[in-house]
Amino acid sequence: MAEVTTYCEVYNDRELTSTIGELAEGVMVEILEDFSAQVYKIADNSSNITGWVEEQYLKIPPEIPTDKSVMQPKQLESFVNSNGYISDTNFLLLADINRQKIHVFTSSNQKWKLKKSFDCSTGLNSSPTTRGNFVISERGPWFYSERLSSGAKFWMRFNGQYLIHSIPMDKNSIPIPGEDVVGEKRSNGCIRLLMNDTKWLYDNVPDGTAVIII
Repeated sequence: MAEVTTYCEVYNDRELTSTIGELAEGVMVEILEDFSAQVYKIADNSSNITGWVEEQYLKIPPEIPTDKSVMQPKQLESFVNSNGYISDTNFLLLADINRQKIHVFTSSNQKWKLKKSFDCSTGLNSSPTTRGNFVISERGPWFYSERLSSGAKFWMRFNGQYLIHSIPMDKNSIPIPGEDVVGEKRSNGCIRLLMNDTKWLYDNVPDGTAVIII
């Protein structure tokens, strides 16, 4: 959530081409996604407005410590099965932003069973990971972003620009010092994992797999 610091207009896209509404000072909005931490897609549930706002009009709170409470396998299985999550493959991924964990489930007799859990790092509050239900649509062994001045190995796309991938690397595929950290919010919106964990997901979890982010 973020606080609107002064009256501002809401736009229909991140290029800010046309207005669709306005927000008053002090309104609390939900951040849905960002673009380069310069413009934000927000939702104001009180007025039912969803659109894009410039960064200068939002007060984004600092990160809070990661929730260290442990969800037991039976609790996790009960959660995904009671919510009726489905996947087009025999795998399902559940990313828990509060706990900075990503859980891997496999289907057995049409019920999801926990197979593995990994520590991860999701987006900072200023560049949050999108929440919702998504699907792994494509993958690749390596990418590099000039805009972000970093790249990563074993990426899997689940929502537009948002990926699951390894810890960040420079253009020479060398890990960036100080960025080999998981278990806390650190990324620009993607979900980072340690190299061996990312490689396991890349090798074992196929395209078409559901990705649930809560």
